[in-house]
Amino acid sequence: MKSRLILYFIFLPFFIFTQVVNIENRRLGDGSYGFSGALDLSFSAQKQKDVLMSLNFKPMIQYKFNWREKKNSSETSNSKDSLQKDASQVKNEKEYKHLLLLINDLTYTAAKGVKYSDFGMSHLRYSYRIAHSVWEWESYSQIQYNKLLLQKVRYILGTGLRVGIFDIKPKEGQYINRQIRMFAGSSVFYEYEEINYSDRPMGFENAFRWSSYISTYLNFKQFELTSTTYFQPNLMRFKDVRYSGEYSVLFRVSNPFSIRFSYSHFFDSMPPETVTRDTWSVRVGFVYKLDNFKIDEERYKEMIRKLQEEEKIHEQQKADEFEIIRE
Repeated sequence: MKSRLILYFIFLPFFIFTQVVNIENRRLGDGSYGFSGALDLSFSAQKQKDVLMSLNFKPMIQYKFNWREKKNSSETSNSKDSLQKDASQVKNEKEYKHLLLLINDLTYTAAKGVKYSDFGMSHLRYSYRIAHSVWEWESYSQIQYNKLLLQKVRYILGTGLRVGIFDIKPKEGQYINRQIRMFAGSSVFYEYEEINYSDRPMGFENAFRWSSYISTYLNFKQFELTSTTYFQPNLMRFKDVRYSGEYSVLFRVSNPFSIRFSYSHFFDSMPPETVTRDTWSVRVGFVYKLDNFKIDEERYKEMIRKLQEEEKIHEQQKADEFEIIRE
């Protein structure tokens, strides 16, 4: 029983954080165009007193596109002038106006018939860039469940605006990957939730919430910083408020080796009974990049040649021994 309680409190912060899905950290870079995606599947089994099994599945797909626009006759006839467009005009043509993002998350952890995590979520988002500006109009829908938080089902439907506050690219002579970006968003969503109490009839929650966030990404030669903070009050009852944040700092110790420090927190002023109001999590990780990993083709060919020569010598020795035995 003691070990089960320890496992429960270890995993509890991760269950709570799934209440607010950090979409900003899931986007696959504003520079990409067309289809992109990621598939994250992991399974683990750990044996201590009991066997702890965990399954995590996170597929996602993103599509950025523009509707085809008909060219008028003057544009088609004057192809020579079109080749003389400056770089900024060409870049603007390639920028996307529409974005579709589908995110899924399935997590299950159990040991000896006891569930420590049973969570599922699907999030669909559409984003429209307004007149090639820094403003985007977004609409989104989400469905999820989390049985350990007594959540049978939760639906979300919302819409709002997202704005790029600044996006500073590297100048000539600076670190090539240097980037300073900040985004902010504000939206209103409707939330419907069914709470499956064990000692009373099922509870129902209906609320309109205001959701606002600010997201920052700083990438310099020696370190990288990412942060996202959410604030979600109930519009009809401002005492019912949720806020959360995810913050990460990565220090580049050497060219391939880095150390990452991460901090996450979540606060719900009016959570379901038996669920804690305030949780936080701290993580430390190590990153080793293989970007500069190369194979010396000449050395590889030389190694193969030597192995082949040794194999021929070995076969010749076997043949000689066989001839001696026959004689």
